Parts: sequence; structure tokens; C-alpha cells
Amino acid sequence: MAFRKPAKTKIGGKFLVYGLSTEGKSYFGCTFPKIGAIDSETGLAFYEDSDIAINGKKYNNIVFIDTTSDLDTLEENLDSIIEGDVDIETLLIDSETKFYNTMDIGATEAEEKKAKQSGKAVDARSKWGRIKNINMKLQQAKITVSAKGVHVVSTAQGLEITDDDTKKVIGYKPDAHKSLKFDIVLRFYVEEDKKTKERRYFAEVYKDRTNVTKVGQIIENCTYDVWKSYFDKRNGIGSVTSGANFTKDLKNSTDSVLNNAELSTKLAKDIKEFISEHKTETNILKQLKSIADDSSIDMKNLDLEEPKKLQEFMSAIENIK
Repeated sequence: MAFRKPAKTKIGGKFLVYGLSTEGKSYFGCTFPKIGAIDSETGLAFYEDSDIAINGKKYNNIVFIDTTSDLDTLEENLDSIIEGDVDIETLLIDSETKFYNTMDIGATEAEEKKAKQSGKAVDARSKWGRIKNINMKLQQAKITVSAKGVHVVSTAQGLEITDDDTKKVIGYKPDAHKSLKFDIVLRFYVEEDKKTKERRYFAEVYKDRTNVTKVGQIIENCTYDVWKSYFDKRNGIGSVTSGANFTKDLKNSTDSVLNNAELSTKLAKDIKEFISEHKTETNILKQLKSIADDSSIDMKNLDLEEPKKLQEFMSAIENIK
């Protein structure tokens, strides 16, 4: 049975923090508890074995680190967390932008190679479809990690949004795939005193599903401590793990779709062969058309029909024989 009774389930927050370089994104990530960090830009090397101080409090919470921008390694790390092989409370990905660029380069090269072999132009839609599929797979893994009570903190570079006419900066967005979904989204920025040159670090709340903060709220020297009480209470005594595995669900669903597609292709081939064998027998062809019309089967696109409908069609063909 798929349903369960409502309960206080453990869940980790999915945080996205973005902004320009040296605006405090990595610092924020390092304030989370028991961190397993994936450092794709070597930026965390400055903090992995030393304390950082924010608001008079010291943090040194990185317990594991992997310096890589390889997508397969990222997937392996996510699988290790899901399987319980790595004991952490936070997964820090610094940064999503680097992995997004890796996807872009890889997908472009794959499509260029395919276009060269076929003698056709590069299919941009196919490229972006490939990137979307990779992101979907990784996103499901991150959601599964969160469902096990592990926080997922992703950093990204900020991109300026400009007015088309004046080119004036009217906002910012993360340099990452738009399909990424998060519970808390923060934009980091810095203000510098023109006289003293003192830099002050701020985070603007763009989204917060926990309702700990409000959209538009500005937080100076932002740390995980803002949300600590909320998650401590939610993941404390009496809370249970949901057992959800969205990576497995996606694989099973994908396998099901692929298996159905393969079965449809095989059945369609058998039907076409039967039609070809009896192409001069008008009476049989009329019966086939009548059965297809009654079953709402598109004879021109048999491969796209559901396997069940094609199996019923095959049974009808056997009766004709």
C-alpha cells in the first residue's frame, strides 16, 4: 500500500544561495552541520581545515570533501549519501554553476558529434533536452537526500538581468538550470562603505517554504542558525524518515517507459509485417481497418500506441486468420 498515516517526518532543507564572487555564499554553506562538500571550483580549499567566524561565532563543520566537477562523481556521491555510506547532515555543492557548465559543454559536444555523423546541423532542442534530463536525474537524487533528513545547500554564481532598452541592471538570477527546485532561495550581496571600505554581507530572501523568514527580508551576516531551531524541532525525537527514494522512482518509471516503447515497437513491426503479407487481400485489409477504427488505433503511428491496445489488435488479427 502506497499511502501512510501523516507523521512528523525528517526532512533536510534544500537551499540555493547565489550572488557574485566573494559575497559570502561559501561562508554561509560552511555554517551548516556535519558537511560533506563537493567543491567544483576549489573555493572551499580555503575553509576546509580552518575556522570561519560570523557574528562572533566560529564554524568548522566540513567532515568530508570531494574536489571534482565530474557529473558521474557527483552522482556517485549522491548515491553514497542515499545508501547511508556517508555519515553527514549537510551536502554542500559549491557550485551548481560549474556543473551546469559541464553539462552544457558535454551536451554540445555530443550533439556536434551526432550532427557530424548524420551530416545535419546541430539540433539545439536535442541539446537542451539532454541537459534537462541530466538535471532531472540529479534533482531527484537531491530530493531523496533531503527526504533522509540531510540538508542540501547549492551555491551558484549570480547573473545580472538588464533592461532591454537601457541595459540597466534590474535584477539578478542564478546561473544554473531553471528546473532546479529549492525550499529556501537567498541572493547574497555586499555593500561597501565608501569611506572606511568596510564590507557588509547581506542575504535577501527570495523564497522560504519553512516560513522562518519572509520574502524580501534582508539578513545581515546570514548563517544556518536562522533555520536551526526549525529543523532541530522537525527532525528531533519522534520524527520518522519517509523512506522516499525519488531516484529509484525515476529509474523505475523510466525503465517502464522504455520497456513499453520497446514492446510497442515490436508489436507494431509484427502488425506491419502481417499487413505487408496480406496487402493484396482486400477483405482482410478492410477488417483490419474496421478493427483499428473501433479501437481508435492510428495505423500510421503504430509505434506510439500503448502496448495493451496493440496486443488486443494482434489478438483480433489472429481471429481474422
